[in-house]
Amino acid sequence: MPRILTSTGDYRLARRARAFEHNPWAAAEDLTGQHPDPIYFGNGAPASEIQPLDRLQWAAERAWVEVGGQLGYGELEGWGPLRELIAERMTRRGVAVGPSDLFVTNGSQQGIDLLARLFLDPGDAIIVEGPTYIGAMQVFDAYEASYITCPVDEHGLCTDALEEILRTADRAPKFIYTIPTFQNPTGYSISLERRTRLLELAERHDVMVIEDDPYGEIYFTPDTPAMALRSLSDRVIYLGSFSKTLAPALRVGWMIAPADLMPLLLMAKEGADIHSNRIETRIVYHTATGFLDDHVVAIRDFYRNRRDILFRALSEAMPDSVAVRGPDGGFFVWCDLPAGASADELLSAAAPYGAAFLPGSWFYPGYDGPAQGMRLSYSSLPEEKIAEGARRLGAATDAYLRRLGDQ
Repeated sequence: MPRILTSTGDYRLARRARAFEHNPWAAAEDLTGQHPDPIYFGNGAPASEIQPLDRLQWAAERAWVEVGGQLGYGELEGWGPLRELIAERMTRRGVAVGPSDLFVTNGSQQGIDLLARLFLDPGDAIIVEGPTYIGAMQVFDAYEASYITCPVDEHGLCTDALEEILRTADRAPKFIYTIPTFQNPTGYSISLERRTRLLELAERHDVMVIEDDPYGEIYFTPDTPAMALRSLSDRVIYLGSFSKTLAPALRVGWMIAPADLMPLLLMAKEGADIHSNRIETRIVYHTATGFLDDHVVAIRDFYRNRRDILFRALSEAMPDSVAVRGPDGGFFVWCDLPAGASADELLSAAAPYGAAFLPGSWFYPGYDGPAQGMRLSYSSLPEEKIAEGARRLGAATDAYLRRLGDQ
């Protein structure tokens, strides 16, 4: 269970403050202190060594020269040339938009918050994948959403289950939140057939779809992934980010939304941060122009290699009863323990071996989901650490399952 945070002061906190009482990272990180050289598979951040620091520094120098003394307020939608670049890149991916159809956000995480701010009253129902992204739930919890969890399998969100959820819901959910391509935490992608079905159901039941797409360009197969949901329907609100392709510290993302919703979204953004960072948006533009396409090809190769190392090492080290599923893109390998086993228990059992990860149950509302799954990230670990960590985790899992069988 994630660490519980409390305040000793009498601050008359809002009810929504309860949403921030859980620290989903600290519990796993605390356990790493049980070993002198721990290997932590919980960090889903991009690798620092693949971030284009020289290019970013060059772009920063150019941005500061370019902006001159114009450091006042403005550019609520984001710098025009950057929006043009994003629109051109999205159009190449099948999402035909212009600069006026999107705006720049302070990372895609801000986009989630802005949408929750506009859509959710306390108690409103939303549909999320089970499991789903912890960061999205941190936002939805603060707005006191009522969750309906739709299961996923190797082909992504289960649309038969979604149809039943929508048919039997007491009240219409405000939206469906999905990461359809190389999902966090499973690495699964929704098949094209299911994408079409999902959008048919959303149209029939008049439900908006939020498509969170941080990993869509990081694929490892010769063929590109299935088309973005936004390319198939204007009912979809699309969230994109440069965090995985350039660097997360830049905090530059974007949102594509229906035209009649844009004024409200922009005013919500103004209320949140006035406008995006004028220097950072120029840095991203100058870094990306004439560079990002080739860089994305390089990071695909980089992360494919790390995926291969982890998948191969886990396949060799894990007991046969553990299902290991390697993704076709993104940052995560998902494993399922056999029935009766608990990844929460394994997390503690693996600590003395020097291996840690995030249990799958933490990726459900209330951090309370099926116990068998676990997420392992290969993105930020050096190659030698990946193989050694898999060996340690395999030994810990074997010992844990043997003890479980003796009980």
